Amino acid sequence: MKIDTQQILDRLPEQRWFGWKDRAIAAVDVVDFGVVDDGIPALTLAVVRVRFDGGSALFQLPLLVEEDGTSRDAFEDVDRLRVFGACLAHGTSVKGAHGTFRFTGPGLDPLSPPGKVSARTMGAEQTNTSLVLDEQMIVKLFRRVDTGHNPDLELTRVLTESGFMHTPPHLGELVYEGVVDGEEVQIDLCVAQQFLSDSIEGWSETLKRLHQLYDSIEDQDIAEDMRFLTEERSGDLLALIQDLGEVTASLHVALSREELDPDIAPEPIERSDLEEWARSARASLQLLLDDGVVELQELAPQIEERIAKLPEVTEPGLKTRAHADYHLGQVLLTGRGWMILDFEGEPARTLEERRAKTSPLRDVAGMLRSFNYAATAALFERAEPDSEEWKRLAPWADTWETLARERFIHGYLMRSHEGRFVPRDRSELMVMLDVFEIDKALYEVGYERGHRPDWVRIPLHGIAKTLEASP
Repeated sequence: MKIDTQQILDRLPEQRWFGWKDRAIAAVDVVDFGVVDDGIPALTLAVVRVRFDGGSALFQLPLLVEEDGTSRDAFEDVDRLRVFGACLAHGTSVKGAHGTFRFTGPGLDPLSPPGKVSARTMGAEQTNTSLVLDEQMIVKLFRRVDTGHNPDLELTRVLTESGFMHTPPHLGELVYEGVVDGEEVQIDLCVAQQFLSDSIEGWSETLKRLHQLYDSIEDQDIAEDMRFLTEERSGDLLALIQDLGEVTASLHVALSREELDPDIAPEPIERSDLEEWARSARASLQLLLDDGVVELQELAPQIEERIAKLPEVTEPGLKTRAHADYHLGQVLLTGRGWMILDFEGEPARTLEERRAKTSPLRDVAGMLRSFNYAATAALFERAEPDSEEWKRLAPWADTWETLARERFIHGYLMRSHEGRFVPRDRSELMVMLDVFEIDKALYEVGYERGHRPDWVRIPLHGIAKTLEASP
C-alpha cells in the first residue's frame, strides 16, 4: 500500500491540531505506517515527518487510506475507530515496514473491550485528538510526537501505579517501536484513561460562579465590607479552591517519592538551578522590552530586583517532575473531588523541556495566574474594558482573586509539608513563588500580544500586583 503524501501536505494546514499554519511545508515523508483494519478504506496508523524551511517535526496521522493511496483523517469516520478499544484490550501489535505499533491495555477486560456501543470525539482540543468509547474510556492520540517518553503517558502511568486518586486511571497506551534515521527509537502515540462522565471543567465552573458573584453586587454594597461580602457570596467556590490546593500538593507529594524511577525521582535544587531560572526570567523580560512593550519599562527595575532574590534562596527544596502547564482548564470537578488532567506540558516547548525537573512551585504559580485570568475573563464577558460597569466590578474581581489565592496557598501548605520539595522558610518560599509568577506572566504578555491584544492587561496587572506585595 502506498500513501499519497502530496495530498497530506495540502491538507495539513486545514487541521485544527496542526500548529505550524504560518510556516511553509516543504515536504511530507512517511516514516512508517501499519494497517489496523484492512477494510476499504484501510484504517492505518502513520508516523510522518513534516519538513519546513530550516527544520522538521514528527506527527502521528490516523488515516483512512483508499486503494489509490489517497487518504483522509480517520476521525472523519469515528465509528471506524471503535476497533481501538479491542486493540488496547487484546494487546494488538501492528507491523510496519521499520517497526511495530504496540497497543497495551493493562487496565482493560479483553472479554469486554470498550467500543462496542459508541464512539465520539472530543471537540475542544487544540493540539491532540481524543476518542471517547462507550462513555467509559478516553483515548488521547498525540498528534505532534517525538522520540522518547511523552510526559502525559509517562506520569499518568506512574501516578496510577502509585495509587494517586486525583487523576483518571491509566488504562492503556499505544507506542511505536522501530528504526528512525538508523536508530532504535520509541515514540509514544496515545494514552487511554478512564472517562469521567460526571465531570465539570474547572475553568468553566469558576467563570459560572464568578458571574453569580458579579450578579449579586449592588450599588448599596459598602466598599469597606467588600472582602467580607465577597467571601460570603462565593464561599462555596473558595472552599473548592482550597481543596484544589490540597489536591495539588498531594500530586507533588506523589511525584516527590525517592523510590521512583531516576527519570522521575526528586533531586535537590542547586544554586545553579536558581541562577538558570533567574537568567531565563530575565531573558524573557528583556525580549519583551526589546520588542517594545512600553508598559513593562517602568516595572522593569522592580522585576529585576525581585528576580535577583531567587539565587539568594538558601534552602529551595527539591526539583521534581511537575504538571508544567497547570491552570483551571487542566482540572475537573467530579463527585470524587478534583481530578488533574493533561501532563503533556506546554505544547510549544521541546520534549526535553517538558520532561525537565523543576520546583513544584511552578505549578502553584500557574494556578495562581489562572485565578487572575478567570476573574478578569468574567469581566470581559460582561463589560467593555474601562467602562463604568467594568470599573464598578473590577474591585470585586481583585478581591475575589486575593481570596482565591489565599485559600489555594493555604490548602497547598496544609498538605505540602508531607514532602520536602518546598522551602521550609515562608519568606524564601514566597520569593520563589513571586519569581515563578512573574516569569509565567511575562510569557503570557508575549502570547497575548500575538493572539489577544486586549487581554495583555491581564498579565500586566498580575505583574504589578505581585510587585506591590511585600517580597
